[in-house]
Amino acid sequence: MAALSVPIPMTPRTFYPNTALSQNKTKLERIGRTWYREIKQAETLTKVPGALILSVIFTESGGNPEARSSAGACGLMQLKPQTANDVIHLEHKTGRLTTPERTLLFNHLGARLQGPLRQKYLSHKIPENNFSGNVITPQDLFIPELNVLLGSIFLGILIDQHHEGRHLRLDKVLLRYGKGYFFKPADGTVEQVLDDIQTKSKEGYAYILKVLGKNGLLETQSTLG
Repeated sequence: MAALSVPIPMTPRTFYPNTALSQNKTKLERIGRTWYREIKQAETLTKVPGALILSVIFTESGGNPEARSSAGACGLMQLKPQTANDVIHLEHKTGRLTTPERTLLFNHLGARLQGPLRQKYLSHKIPENNFSGNVITPQDLFIPELNVLLGSIFLGILIDQHHEGRHLRLDKVLLRYGKGYFFKPADGTVEQVLDDIQTKSKEGYAYILKVLGKNGLLETQSTLG
């Protein structure tokens, strides 16, 4: 799987101790083997590097396609139905939705795909017969191929919004992936963003360290054969 090639500001702070590295490496390898086809396909379609997709799957669900949070997030990349619905809407509205992406979405959703494509704005409920409420269901999100594609599309949308100069602010991407599209990270360096989120959300703070910190998932993947 392709690695991240854009310069990404990392952090020397740690979440995982040295004693966790061997276990994390084994788990990453297992998840990568199990879901290789789904991750590789999403990487090809969305241009989001597989290393990042794998890191999010590891962090969100531990590779369990049937994972469901108390908040209703489902599947490998832990998406809520409303978020998944909005992701399709955003991909279409911004002109990012490619023919291969649309084809794969249609293969799983059929005519229901017209729902998010016809939305006027985020989370808009279309009051027409077959398109009321969220089109995407929890059952849809338990399909690994669809879940990984939708999660990767969401990451791609956020990545496009967080290039700062020649750098990619992946810390902000991860915060918004976990906390929602409308979440506004603090301005400043990675360390300043971390200082701010540490006072507001332990979960958000840990998320960044798990992926971007010393001994984090991106660093660990760089050692995989």
